[in-house]
This record gives sequence, C-alpha cells and structure tokens, in this order.
Amino acid sequence: MVFAEAGERIGIIGALVNLVLVGLKFTVGALVSSVALIADGFHSLSDLLTDLVVIVGMRLGRRPPDDTHPYGHGKFETLAGALVSVLLLLVGVELGRRAYAALGSTGSAHLGISMITVALLSLATKEVLYHATIKTALAVRSPALRANAWHHRSDAFSSFAVLIGGFASSLGYPAGDGVAGMAVGAIIVFSGGKLLWDSVHELVEGRLLRHEERAIISAIEGVPGVRGWHKLRSRRSGRVSFVDVHITVDPEIPLRDAHEIASRVEKAVAAVLKGEVSVTIHVEPKEER
Repeated sequence: MVFAEAGERIGIIGALVNLVLVGLKFTVGALVSSVALIADGFHSLSDLLTDLVVIVGMRLGRRPPDDTHPYGHGKFETLAGALVSVLLLLVGVELGRRAYAALGSTGSAHLGISMITVALLSLATKEVLYHATIKTALAVRSPALRANAWHHRSDAFSSFAVLIGGFASSLGYPAGDGVAGMAVGAIIVFSGGKLLWDSVHELVEGRLLRHEERAIISAIEGVPGVRGWHKLRSRRSGRVSFVDVHITVDPEIPLRDAHEIASRVEKAVAAVLKGEVSVTIHVEPKEER
C-alpha cells in the first residue's frame, strides 16, 4: 500500500508541475511567436493528461484479485501505459506536421530572456521529475509510471530543442525554430513508439526480459535437490511477474521433501525478480534412463 500511495503521489506532483508549465509555455510562446515553444506547451499538456490517466490506471491496477479477475487487475496499469504511448504518438505526429508547415514562415522567434527562462525551467523541472518518477516506478514495478517517467524526460529533451531552435533563429537562421519543432515531434514519436511496443508486448502475454529469465534459471538450478527443469513460462501483468515451471526431483524422496524443494524454488525465483511475484511450481520425478 505504501508503494501504491508513493506512485500516486508522484503522479499528482507531476500533474501540478505540468499545469504550471502549460500556462507558461503557451503564454511566452505566443508573446515571442515561437512555434517550438508552443509545440512544447502541447507536449506538457499531453503530459498533464497522461498524469491523470496514470493515476487512474494505478488505482485500478492495485485492486486485489476478485471473482472476475482471479489474477488481479494489473493489466489496467499496462493499459494506462499503452494509452500514454498512443497519446504521445498522436501528439508527436501533429506537432511535427505543424512545425514542418512553419518552415516556410518569414518570421523568426526572438530569443528573449523570457523564452530562455521558460525553456530552462521546463528542462530542469522535467528532468528532476523523470528521476523521481523512474525511481518510484522501479520500486513499485509500475509500467504506467515508467511510461510517464519517460514522458517527463521527453519533455525535457523537447525543451532543449526549443533552446537550440531559438539560438538558431537569433543567429539568422529563421528555419531553426521550425526544425526544432520537428525535433520535438520526432522525440515524442520515438518515445511513444518504444513505450507502446513494451505495453503491447505485455498485453499479449509476452515473456519477461531475457536477463530476467536467465536469472530465474540460475535461481532454479541453484536450489539443492532440483535435478532438472522444463516448461518455463513467464509473463508480467502490471507490477506483478508470473512464473510457471516444471522441476524434476529424486523419485525416491518423501512427498514432504519434494514440497520443501518446490517452496525453496519459489522463494529463490521471487528473490531474483524482486517486487510482486507469483510463482507456480509443478514437481515431477526424475526418471533415470
């Protein structure tokens, strides 16, 4: 429960920060006629919306198993992460399109102190938010929170692009602002595509990462009494990792001892994966050939 509360708390903090940044970027962007800064404002607006999606997804995802969802509600968090990713993709494509259309504009952004201040403030705050959010996401193993963390970081990257575009325009390259706006769009599309891929992999019951499965195998083989293993299956549902495996043991040992070996395997696998883990062990006698 403490982890869940921490995750929701960092989401609320992020939403409040994004609300302030949206107002600043839209206002200053309109005053200095910066396509890139206004594009960055839309990015922060999408961040605000995704903060709300993530908070709701986390609340639904941490509900305990019930009659209709015996494996829990973790996929709600995964679904929230997928929605964040789709929104990122749509916003990135639209902002890239608008920035491209602005390349032929004769006007250029004025790199005033206000524009620099807003861009630097956004870059600093969103980078801090990224580190705070990803730390919490790793602690609670929340896919939705991890997606939101990268959303914060992509906003920091886009603010950096705004600065580059403003400097280019001030140095006599009016297309620099539009190019920076396109860079913002590309950053958002790349981030959204990567996160969407991860979310879909989980939604279609994809296996755990290879290094996680290698750690699982090492844990199984390291338990005394295990003669072999097969039919290893793994998947993730929200913040819970599920592992099923068949192990073989000496056919002559008592049932109580076989059960004790299976229990040690469960604990060993849970220890290497950390977080919330559900392990199912099927014990079979090792047939001598």
